[in-house]
Formats: sequence, C-alpha cells, structure tokens
Amino acid sequence: MYTHKIKISDAQPGMKLAEPVYIVTNSGTNMLAARKGALLDSALLAMLTKRNVEMLEILSENPPEDVAIAEKQARPVVKNVATSDFELPKAPPEKYAPVESAINDKLKNEAVDSVKELFTCFSEGGINKTTAYQCVNNVESVVNDLLGVLSNDTSGLVHINNLKHFDDYTYHHSLSVSILSMATGRELGLDEDTLFRLGRCAMMHDIGKQLIPIEIINKKGKLTPEEFETVQKHPVLGANSLKQNAVGDVEMWNGIMFHHEKINGTGYPNQLKSKDIPLFSKIISVADVYDAVTSYRSYRTPMLPSEAFDIIVKDAGSSFEYKVIKAFFAKLEIYPVNTIIELNDGRLAIVYESDPNFRLRPAVRLWGSEEVIYLASAANQHLDIVSVINPQDMPPGYEFM
Repeated sequence: MYTHKIKISDAQPGMKLAEPVYIVTNSGTNMLAARKGALLDSALLAMLTKRNVEMLEILSENPPEDVAIAEKQARPVVKNVATSDFELPKAPPEKYAPVESAINDKLKNEAVDSVKELFTCFSEGGINKTTAYQCVNNVESVVNDLLGVLSNDTSGLVHINNLKHFDDYTYHHSLSVSILSMATGRELGLDEDTLFRLGRCAMMHDIGKQLIPIEIINKKGKLTPEEFETVQKHPVLGANSLKQNAVGDVEMWNGIMFHHEKINGTGYPNQLKSKDIPLFSKIISVADVYDAVTSYRSYRTPMLPSEAFDIIVKDAGSSFEYKVIKAFFAKLEIYPVNTIIELNDGRLAIVYESDPNFRLRPAVRLWGSEEVIYLASAANQHLDIVSVINPQDMPPGYEFM
C-alpha cells in the first residue's frame, strides 16, 4: 500500500485514511475527528470540509508519481490539522509507559486467528466436520489459555483497551466479549469448568453473523425494517449451525441463541423474560453491548467508558439483570493506569491511579507535568474526561521521549 496526500475535494467515499485527522475546536484545542485506517464516507467528508480540513493522507494500492514520492521523502510527516490563524503551542515531551495487559500480543493474535478460522469455516457451504472440529478445538485451547491468564492475574481486574482494533472488528469483539464474560462469571462465583464453557460460548456468540449478507452487517446508515429483521436472525442461525454440525451442547446453543433477549421480555428471538433466559446469555449480553459501543467503527466514533456505563446501568431491570451488571463493572478496569485521556478543558493527561470506589473518575497526571489531579475530589467536579487517545493518534505538538 502507498500513501497519497490529496485535497479533500478529491477524496471519495471508500478511501482509507493513512493518518488520523484532527480538527481545531473553538477553544483552540485539537480533537481527533477520524482515526488512522478509517474509511471515508459522505457524512465524514462533509464534516471535515465544514471544519476547514484541506488535505488528507489516504492509502492506495497505486504508487504516486516519482515527483510526489521525492517530495514526500524530503518533507517531514505532518498530521492532518485544520488550518488556523495561530501556531499551536508545543507540549513538553512525555515519558510514557504503555498500558499493561495480562493478555499479551501472542495470545491475542492466536485468539483472533482461531476465531477468524472458525467463523470462516462456518460461513462456507458444505462444512467439513473434521475441519470444523479442529477449528473448535483451536478456539477451546485459546479459551483455556485466557482463563489461565485471568486466574493468575493478581489485580483481579480486566480491561480490553489494547484488544480493540479497527480491522477485523468481529473477531476482536468476540475475544473481548469472551474475556469480559469470564471475568464477570468469576465475580458471580462460577467454578473453573463453568467459566471455560462460558468463555467458549461467548467467543462464538456472533458466529451467526457469518450467515448474514455482509452489506447489511457493514451498512453505515440506519437499517430498514427488513434489514433489521434479517440481522435479528443471527443468534438462531449461529446456534442452529453449531447444532447441525454437532458442535457444542444445549448449554452453548441456548447461550448463543438468547444473548439478545431482555429480562423484560422485549428482546429477540423469543421475547423471553428474566427467569427463562440462561445465565450465559445474560452475561454475554452485557459484555456484548459494552464492547460494541466502546469500539471504533468506520461509521462512528467510540463512546467513552463512562457513557457505556450510563447506558448499561440505565437499562438495569429492563434489558440487563442488576446482579450481572454489578459483577461486570466490579471486574472491569475502565480507565487503566497509563491511559492517555483528554479533559474537558482541553488538557491532556495520563491516568495515574484508579480508585475502586471511583472507577469513572481516576487520578490523572497532566501531560509533561508532575501535577496530579484527583477527578473524584469535590474540588474537581467541573473536570470530565471527554476522550481516550491511542498513542498512535496523538495530536500535533505532543510527543514521547
């Protein structure tokens, strides 16, 4: 792939960004408008044009002309920022340590590859049962490894920040939901064998989406009633596909089939009420919603963990069971130490310490400073976290030592 710098007037929907795009807010701070790797659409292009972004760096399979290549090599890389009448101040460099995670890259990649292999196997007609068995066995091996990591983690908390990835969303989503579900199950007191079965079920909860037309799954606009009805079939399609190929058991099939049921009986496919919904489905439901709304998609930016918290808690007693929500958030590290965040006054900071009693308002250290702000303090109630920033998406003027 090659990088091209083009005028925004030449950009077309479907192009992929090679660099993140920032816009200058009315207060003079830089706000991330689109992440590296995002696909452009007409709505995003209209917003960027309105905010005076003039140039974009996009990816292309075609190499640029020789002159363009020479110019690109001769000039420093510049982030895409809207033009302004003032020069942005340069922030001091920061000593930064990445967010630590119990799930290392090797295990993460193995998990994603195993889920991708399994989903691909079940998306093709005429499934080879020997191949399906091997794919399922690989997933089970990964789930067992993940459970071992969670069991040995002395912190007792999990976070999925470093598991999120723009590409292959479905597979990373399956991994995150599996980890969050097992952590929740542990808080609920489930034994190791049950936790393994829960993690396996959660890893496969969306396998039925492989049988839904891809253009509906990836549609950026609002689904039509017919399209939504088609999407609603994925729990049943997934459970039946596994059942027909003798993969799993009744516990797994029901856990997958009913993970979109709501305890007030307004979910699908069978409008079950609380007492009839399997525990696995209740747990997977909360993990599924949390990861979905806090993940970046080509057609929307992710919600803050605090916003996801509000959505889920608001639906306690209607969509979700209270004891499951309580267990879920008891095990979730919402803002892990070393997370880079932006405050509502435009300042960047790094999470310094997380208090179990105030997970949504951690202590943060201002960028390039030793000053620590305790957001939970009554004196700092005017301050809020407005965004979480990935290290590769830093605004202009911010760099690491």
